[in-house]
Amino acid sequence: MEIKQFVEILQNLYEPEYGDFKRKIGLYLTRLEESRPEVRTGTNKKLIDQLRTEVVFDPNGDIELTRHKALDLARQLK
Repeated sequence: MEIKQFVEILQNLYEPEYGDFKRKIGLYLTRLEESRPEVRTGTNKKLIDQLRTEVVFDPNGDIELTRHKALDLARQLK
């Protein structure tokens, strides 16, 4: 999975339940890491860790607010 594709998925993922939203983001984030090992290094690793924390481990429950934060972080990936 390319970073651009991950960003597009984030933009277009609409789930009514936060639990479903965070599970899908977690799944796509794992797929990104598996297909692009370079995102696990340097600045990208920090961004991935922050993204996972914001969405999966320390959620605020607001899908749209979380989507905007996640998109901001995902767009910084290189």
